[in-house]
Amino acid sequence: MSAVRRWPWLIGGIVLLSGCLDSVVRQLGPENDPQIVNTPDKFEFTATDLRNVNDVLNYTWTNPAPAAALRHDSFIHHGFGILIIHDAVGALVDSTLLELNLDAETKVGTPGPWTLTLIFSAARGRADFTLTPKE
Repeated sequence: MSAVRRWPWLIGGIVLLSGCLDSVVRQLGPENDPQIVNTPDKFEFTATDLRNVNDVLNYTWTNPAPAAALRHDSFIHHGFGILIIHDAVGALVDSTLLELNLDAETKVGTPGPWTLTLIFSAARGRADFTLTPKE
């Protein structure tokens, strides 16, 4: 095979291998710069540079109100992220995909320690949402 014919094969092989390098399944880690604010006034979660993140995270947020305002500002361009919220007695008050520029409200529930479950599946992009008490 001549040198001219080898170049396309070499370049194709490099492209193929570089594509495989980014297919590593990852959990949320320090490289994603996760930031969490967890006070009775708000629960805020941000994580950046998600690259094929597959993880399940659980948090407890003490909500003094029976409902919460939910501000989404995530941009997940591949895979998905889901936020599931249960109130203080375990009733489901919200279950939604992480979205971009979306304002929503949870259903009315029982004030107290709410459970937030965040599920990432092959997520690439940025996760960013905020919950605040709503009377």
